Amino acid sequence: MISIIFSKWKMMIICLLGIFLLPNKISSQQSIALTSPTAIPTAVPTTVPSAIPTESIPVVVDGQNTSVYETYLDPRVYASLISTKRAIPDDGTKPSDECVYVSTPRPEENKSVTWDCDAGQYCLGPGNSTRFNCTDGFYCPANTQPVYCCAGYYCETPKTIKLCPEGYFCPIGTVDPLSCHYMAVCPPGSTFASKYLIGVLVAAIILLILILFQIKKKADDEKNKKYKRLLIEPRFENSEKTLDRVSKTFDIEFEDLGLVLPSGIEIMKGVSGSLVHGRTCAIMGPSGSGKTTLVSLLTGKIRRTDGKIKVKKFNENGIEVNGTSRQLDYYRKLIGFVPQEDIMLRELTIREILVHSALMRLPTEMAREEKKQKVIDVIKFLELSHVMDTAIGDEESRGISGGQRKRTNIGMELVAEPSVLFLDEPTSGLDSTTALEVCKLLKKVVKHQGITVAAVIHSPSENAFKMFDDLMLLGKGGRVVYFGPRDEAMNYFNDLGFVLPEDESEPDFIMEIASGRVKPKDDDLCLEDLYELWLNFQYQKKKRASSVDSYSVSNEGIIINVGSSLKPGCVTGFWAPIYQIIHDSYQYAIDVGLEFSYFLKEFLIFWTKDPVRQTPNVFLAFLLLFKRACLQIYRNKSRFLFDQLLHLGCGAFVSLATNGLDYIGRAPNQLCSIAPYVDIIRCVTPSDSLQTVGVFAALGATFCGINAGTTTFGYEKVVYWRDTSSGMRTGPYFLAKSIADIPRILIAGLMFSLAFILFYSFRARFSEIYVIVLLTYIAAWQMGYFLSAIVSKDKLGLVSTGFALAFGMVLSGATPRLDTVKLNDSLKSIYWLFEISAPRWAVEALYLKELDPRKWIEIHTDNLNFTYTFADYPKALYNILLIALTWSCLAFLAMKLVNRDKQK
Repeated sequence: MISIIFSKWKMMIICLLGIFLLPNKISSQQSIALTSPTAIPTAVPTTVPSAIPTESIPVVVDGQNTSVYETYLDPRVYASLISTKRAIPDDGTKPSDECVYVSTPRPEENKSVTWDCDAGQYCLGPGNSTRFNCTDGFYCPANTQPVYCCAGYYCETPKTIKLCPEGYFCPIGTVDPLSCHYMAVCPPGSTFASKYLIGVLVAAIILLILILFQIKKKADDEKNKKYKRLLIEPRFENSEKTLDRVSKTFDIEFEDLGLVLPSGIEIMKGVSGSLVHGRTCAIMGPSGSGKTTLVSLLTGKIRRTDGKIKVKKFNENGIEVNGTSRQLDYYRKLIGFVPQEDIMLRELTIREILVHSALMRLPTEMAREEKKQKVIDVIKFLELSHVMDTAIGDEESRGISGGQRKRTNIGMELVAEPSVLFLDEPTSGLDSTTALEVCKLLKKVVKHQGITVAAVIHSPSENAFKMFDDLMLLGKGGRVVYFGPRDEAMNYFNDLGFVLPEDESEPDFIMEIASGRVKPKDDDLCLEDLYELWLNFQYQKKKRASSVDSYSVSNEGIIINVGSSLKPGCVTGFWAPIYQIIHDSYQYAIDVGLEFSYFLKEFLIFWTKDPVRQTPNVFLAFLLLFKRACLQIYRNKSRFLFDQLLHLGCGAFVSLATNGLDYIGRAPNQLCSIAPYVDIIRCVTPSDSLQTVGVFAALGATFCGINAGTTTFGYEKVVYWRDTSSGMRTGPYFLAKSIADIPRILIAGLMFSLAFILFYSFRARFSEIYVIVLLTYIAAWQMGYFLSAIVSKDKLGLVSTGFALAFGMVLSGATPRLDTVKLNDSLKSIYWLFEISAPRWAVEALYLKELDPRKWIEIHTDNLNFTYTFADYPKALYNILLIALTWSCLAFLAMKLVNRDKQK
């Protein structure tokens, strides 16, 4: 680089002092003939005493008349006169062949033409009347033109040059040596700080993290011992594995439930029945028969378009409690729902998952020790004592077995003491033996707790099928084929002419009947006839049972028939999809409005106590969720350290990309004013690569921050949906996860910053670089939160990369430049996008802090490049924080408003 810069300056000096010193008038004493360009001699004369005057050459400066020059100097003649010489350091050190300057003819060299300029000054031509002071960053010995102070040396004044001392480094144009600080080794004459000691600092940070993890592990082990002591207490040694009976139980009666989409498609029709406490009900049917839809209608996850639901409440003695009839979703905190997938945080242990569920969902009047004892009871009941401190595990890390995972899934609901428990295919993915164990478990739960249990189940074994008391069999289109005691189902179908083959199990045969794949003996029944036969059977049964009364509309209380406002099925054809959108938007607005009104009632008007069950308030919920988030993040030290080393690696790659990028000041104005036209722009423009440095740093930090931020919520959205459906508030959850991420962000920003300065010769203080990088990380992290809330997990990586490139590169203010965007008519309309880009402000902040310590004269006398000003540095930091806060608010709203149907 030094030889290139020197060659550039040598050619520029030749051009400056030769080509454009052209006269309009030659004095009579100077007898040289002017010739046209074609008449230029082919050989350079060896002596030209009469051709070159010794008087001064007027300099071209602003406002000066440039129509007349006094001399002519052929550039080839000038080239024959100058010479390169080694700089002689003023501190007595040995000269270096790498540090040279261009010397003009001196009197002692017996040249016919000589310059006579003092050290620290330069002259544009022979003589001494046009002297100019050299500025900081240049080296100007006597009788020479300005050259940049050599790399490895520093020039306190343009007159002197000294070897860079030990412990400092001196890039080109150095005025004061730059300290290597404590992270680098710099021998004398260093041009670059070899910051290899950063590796020692990183190793120390990693060691500290490992120590903290070890301390935490010891604390966790002590806590585990306490729970194990509870399990082996004498009162539990030989006691029966049982659970206490719940204080409230419910019977759920429903009549003519129906669901019709706005497009007219009928999903469910005329479903009637009852779920009785103390009994288990199997909901069966072929695919598409509406089994899961029925559960969603009963729990209020989907609003029905027809039918009625009545809830009968009983106390712990089994006596019915009279009162206002409510929809089942009014008792949401007393309803448990076990999804088909084992949705839980795989990083946690069984005990941690169950303890968190108990503390979040059990009533606040129950003492904490009672809640923990409840967890122990459930663990013993589920026969999970020997693995309770084992992590759940996933496809990559080994954990508990599939059956144990299913029992944990059920246990998450049992520790909350539900009065009603719905399960969606609890035997799915299990072998027949494990599936039977799950069904036996449900039977045992009902026996001990007396709750209402309904399970959507598909193709159970005969033994598992016998574990259920009742059966609801649905056919295609959501119609009831049979509902009643399970052991009477086969008798009913025998009466219709369906005979069970000897080699076929009862549940499989019943499923074939509901699918229409088998025919009765008389072979004159079709599937649609089975629906009508069941309705007729029910009618005759009601007629015989005088104790069964029809439902009264007055008993519906606050039940809302949503279908009355927008009647489904009334629009078909072309307008059906549009009507569907209008209908969904209407329902969405109602849902959001009701929740917002509840928020105002609970938090802004007065603090209300939940009449069903008072669970922990927002502050206690935040503490519990924060503790769980910390367990997630800081459970696995290997994964945590690997994540941080990725940030370190990204910073190192950015540092490599910025190696050698710097700011080198422009040439003096007096030289540039007589430069050839094609060279003027290069002459008056400094070599400024600092914005490129800022773009690399901001892009790297943005890319890392976004991708790291997406893992906070993006990989556990299904867990969030399950928790909110059971009553968890979004606010405490979002805040707890965000605060738990703070150590991750702080360490990630530190790792990136340390790696960033590894190969880049920074001039700002490290603390200033860290603050800029950290703020960029915070803003990018919030962007990751937002993207993870609106984008599915499989597309998250690609969308995150696109966002990083858009904001970190396109909207960074480098390409296109900010001044270009402001002046361009087609681009000025999108200038606001640059204003809301955190990397754009990070680039400006880093540029200003890197530029300010440099000594080039134009930095603090001329306008800065790229529309930047030093006064805007605080504004840049403030804007990054404001943008980060905005992204955080958008992420919260997205989590709350997107996929609302899955949060019920």
